[in-house]
Amino acid sequence: MALAAAVALAAAGCVSFEPSGAEVPDISGRYVTTMTLSLSNVFESRTDTFAAVLDLRSGGGSRFTGSYRIPPDDSGPMAGSLAFDGTLTIDTLGTPPKTIGGVPTIRARFPWCDFTLLGESPVGGALRGDTLGASALGGVPCLYQVNGTTQTVHTDLFFALVGVR
Repeated sequence: MALAAAVALAAAGCVSFEPSGAEVPDISGRYVTTMTLSLSNVFESRTDTFAAVLDLRSGGGSRFTGSYRIPPDDSGPMAGSLAFDGTLTIDTLGTPPKTIGGVPTIRARFPWCDFTLLGESPVGGALRGDTLGASALGGVPCLYQVNGTTQTVHTDLFFALVGVR
């Protein structure tokens, strides 16, 4: 009888519950991740990738919390929500208030773009087994020198991450 209770408690620790009562997959773990950022405007199209590690844990209910780390010295918060079907939304990635725009590695790689003015769709994706994937579309103003004058150019942005635990 005690063994059955211990097994039931251990199994209960592997899931969270949405407010509706549905079980939410356990997102907890360390994910070896590749982040990709693509920028495109009339002057350039550029794609950069960043190796990262995500350390995530279920935070009760449908919430998850954790952190990202991009070598050599960039790290910050990460959080979001996870539904019973594995779909997820990341609402914190880097220093708030701008998801993605608060990641120093991204700002340093594209210093001519103003990530404080980033407009983006929610970073949405899914957890499927041990693979986490998410992406977002957005726009950011970038500055270019053209014939001796500075021009602000709307730049399309695509962000994606894929991580495996």
